[in-house]
Amino acid sequence: MNTTINGTASSRAQHSLVLKSGVAVLAAAGLLSAFPVLAQEAPAAATETPVADPNVSVITVTGMRRAAESAQKLKQDADNVIDSIVADDIGKFPDTNVAQTLARVTGIQVRRDAGEANTVLIRGLPGIATLLNGREMFTTTGRYIQLADIPSTMLQRVDVYKSQSADLMEGGVAGVIDVRTNRPFDFKEFTASAQVGGKNKDKANATDPELSGMISNRWKTGAGEVGALFGVSSVKDSYAEERVFQTFPIDKSFAAPNLTGPDLVGLQNIHGERKRQAANYAFQWKPNADLEVYAEGLYSTFKRTNETDFFVGLPWATSPDQIKVTKIPGTNQTETINSTNSFTILSTQALRSKTTSSQHAVGAKWRATPGLRLSSELAVTDSKYDWANPILDTSTTADSAYIKTNAGKSPYAQYTGSGLSDPTKIVLSQFFDRYGYDTGKSTDWRADGTWTPESDGFFKDVSFGVRANERKASSIKANESSVQSRPGITMASVPGLSCTTPGMSENYGTASWATPCAGYLLNNTASVRELTTGSSAAKPIDPASFFRNTEKNYAAYAKTRVGFDLGKYPVEGVIGVRVSKTDSTIDANNATTDINNNTVYTPTTSKSSGTEVLPSANFKLEIRKDLLARFAYNKTLTRPDFAQLNPATAYIKPNGTTNVASATGGNPGLKPFTAQNFDATMEWYFASTGSVSGTVFRHNFDGYIVNRVVSENFEGVPYNVTRPTNSDKGHLQGVELAYQQFYDGLPGWLSGFGLQANVTYTEGGVTSGNTPLLLDKPFQGLSRLSYNIVGLYEKDAWSARLAYNWRSKFVDLYADTPDRANLAGKDLIVAPSSSLDGSLSYKLTKQVTLNLTGTNLLNFKYRDYWDNENDFPRDTRRYDRTVGLSMNLKY
Repeated sequence: MNTTINGTASSRAQHSLVLKSGVAVLAAAGLLSAFPVLAQEAPAAATETPVADPNVSVITVTGMRRAAESAQKLKQDADNVIDSIVADDIGKFPDTNVAQTLARVTGIQVRRDAGEANTVLIRGLPGIATLLNGREMFTTTGRYIQLADIPSTMLQRVDVYKSQSADLMEGGVAGVIDVRTNRPFDFKEFTASAQVGGKNKDKANATDPELSGMISNRWKTGAGEVGALFGVSSVKDSYAEERVFQTFPIDKSFAAPNLTGPDLVGLQNIHGERKRQAANYAFQWKPNADLEVYAEGLYSTFKRTNETDFFVGLPWATSPDQIKVTKIPGTNQTETINSTNSFTILSTQALRSKTTSSQHAVGAKWRATPGLRLSSELAVTDSKYDWANPILDTSTTADSAYIKTNAGKSPYAQYTGSGLSDPTKIVLSQFFDRYGYDTGKSTDWRADGTWTPESDGFFKDVSFGVRANERKASSIKANESSVQSRPGITMASVPGLSCTTPGMSENYGTASWATPCAGYLLNNTASVRELTTGSSAAKPIDPASFFRNTEKNYAAYAKTRVGFDLGKYPVEGVIGVRVSKTDSTIDANNATTDINNNTVYTPTTSKSSGTEVLPSANFKLEIRKDLLARFAYNKTLTRPDFAQLNPATAYIKPNGTTNVASATGGNPGLKPFTAQNFDATMEWYFASTGSVSGTVFRHNFDGYIVNRVVSENFEGVPYNVTRPTNSDKGHLQGVELAYQQFYDGLPGWLSGFGLQANVTYTEGGVTSGNTPLLLDKPFQGLSRLSYNIVGLYEKDAWSARLAYNWRSKFVDLYADTPDRANLAGKDLIVAPSSSLDGSLSYKLTKQVTLNLTGTNLLNFKYRDYWDNENDFPRDTRRYDRTVGLSMNLKY
């Protein structure tokens, strides 16, 4: 009997490549297990896997050590340059969502907001494609799914492709992230699992439940083998974030000669709640050994309510004789401000949103002959996003203000007086009536095949496939402008409107303040409209914000697997090409203002078409059985965002000599952002859970998309128009090193220890083009250095993990200034960031495991600054520290 573990079973001993589909059960439950694991083959797309071979056993992978072994074997056997993270057990991943989990992968950098990781970068770039078991998945008008929306407890594994092959769906210039889950045939017999637990957030001061469960079974019947799987998931997540901030320093010479200082110094208190719920099904039917048919579906919802309370202090908003300042020694920059009777703005920004996503698929895999495998799949994906974001500004006066702009690399803002807490002294000022609706839908069909010749010669197999996809996306929202409130209305005059912000975990100067209640704004929006504007009617939808994109993509690929000897060293290679044609139709509305200042909307339609040829070659040299070298070349692309392709232009006509003629718009002529990628690796696998690897990479980019201001004539008038354009070339290069080992040779209980460590150094940026601001500078968001150190322990019933993640500083925004057109501002830089997370598990019985988890254990403090973090800090932010307790049940 043969046995395989998840991954690409591509050893030279099996070049017939009727690949075995014995799938390692690496752990998954609920939400995402609706998607097919058609062979768990990496890097082949899901539909290209052969029908399961009855002579292959299924391995149940449990435990931290086995997860590390499986991830290592995936990397070793893969045709591509790939890194993976594998679940320890069913429903057991070390982090709360996929984005957080990916921070452990070599070369991955993440950003954190609202209490969790969200934005994911591969080698410092955001141009990624996201797949679920080889199938495209997205959120409404986005090109990819929000990885933070996927709970890690649902996963089997996550693969990060840093080199690509012809069968892999295009769309990620930086790389591809493939989230892998289970189907019922992945289990040997009846399987049920559940996770019950809760997490406490210290700054949110809340404990929330987390529930997930899965049940799966397979039966032998007269019509063949049948399998069914059902899963559910429900996660509630309260969160809080606190900030103190100051704005870019500008001229304040009215207070002292040559003085510069922040215009605003204030605080933010952010708190909210996320609810993620999902249900899924998966059916498989294998009437005989050569045919498998499946059907599956997923429905998920993500509901979010959020309140952001701003205290916008204006310490200069008083007469000059009531202001006293000091300067930072040796500079003209303000260090302290003492003022009285300072005008302040209090603002509540409320958000209520709901995202629904569903995907349903049917497909089949057929071994037509011993050497020919065929497969086909039809999938429909639907996503909707409905949101409301009412904002109410109020104003009051602080009796006194004390500001220190550089109090320990952080601003300090102390405002005092009864006006901060007395609703009778707080006056309504303006109301923003914001809401909108986005949709996204696709129909996706593909067919794939692999032919394996009988003789084992130079050509080992030939794979081919086609894909046809229609993608629709639309967006519309209310006008962004505000409406001034009717005068003289105090917050106290409206029952239920007044709230007090929660306290801060650190003394930033002002502990709390009175502010409008977010719940009142959301639940009584019509009353707020009536109160502030005199009418309860919602602000009309803005036709200028509308766009609808219909995109049709047709792709075909061919690849061949080859094998030969380079002297005494065996070489395996996969060479291929993918051709992708995209036709796009975009409908929108141009907005202009007539001579009477009335807005006029003119429908506009734009059509475009483009074809990309994407060659790829991946070679693996076997120096020894345990020592591999790789070389990979591939061309990749990322298509522009749908909003960037919007052909509409919003014109603001000049009014005499007071306003410059300006406009903003999209660019339907944008081309995909492409890259020529080169990777070279050396990998030493000295034990089943021990390896050392190094990678050198270089990416040459073309068509880098930037916003530019250009002069365009409209109705005989020159306008300064801001729109995105392809204009720049660039490069990215660097080195990755990774190490993994369990120290089995140590005596006794010490033999349970293990270590995972990796480090990435990256540099690159725009090297040519018409954007001087970016030339010869690092890409925004790119950290040159990042590393992970993960201590592991697994012995008897105990297992533990302690993971430290660090990334160096990066530029968030170049020339950050109130007047960006003059490019004279200072660069906004984010200070080095880190995270320490841990978990401890004890297996009570074979079926019951208790888990204790913790995130942000060091209570990380986010900081950004202009040029110098001691003299010019901008933001300081604090996030939740989380402690969770859960129980895993498995049968």
